[in-house]
Amino acid sequence: MEIYNENAYDLLDRQHLEIPLEQWNKITMFEDDDGHIHLRNLSVHHCQTEQQGIDLLMMGNFIRKVSSTPMNQCSSRSHCIFTITFEGYEKDTDFNFVSKLHLVDLAGSERISKTQLEGSLLNETKYINLSLTYLEQVIVALKEKMTNKRTHI
Repeated sequence: MEIYNENAYDLLDRQHLEIPLEQWNKITMFEDDDGHIHLRNLSVHHCQTEQQGIDLLMMGNFIRKVSSTPMNQCSSRSHCIFTITFEGYEKDTDFNFVSKLHLVDLAGSERISKTQLEGSLLNETKYINLSLTYLEQVIVALKEKMTNKRTHI
């Protein structure tokens, strides 16, 4: 999943290789009656080998939004989340296990005054910096909740 300019998109949708970003389906989040969070328009791919998983990771990285900026020749212009769910079982005991690994790559913040960006790059930078500010606020709130200085995040 890519978060670009405050919208989330599925990086593993093969149609995205052929159509412009403006036509991509946005991922929407909703909560069901049991309080579980779901993401609509986000695909799930089943892999039997490590290579299949690596191929998907590389495909998503290829589709991801990047641009050249004065500070970085290949700057990621979005945040990216790649989640791997491992499922296994022991044949002798019927013991099942499920583990999740979330790989997160955050776009780096840039000082607008130093880069002198204009147009779409300036707009992207504003969204990147704003989202990183929100992330910082959540982390501070989580820390404050642990020390009983806050009850709500």
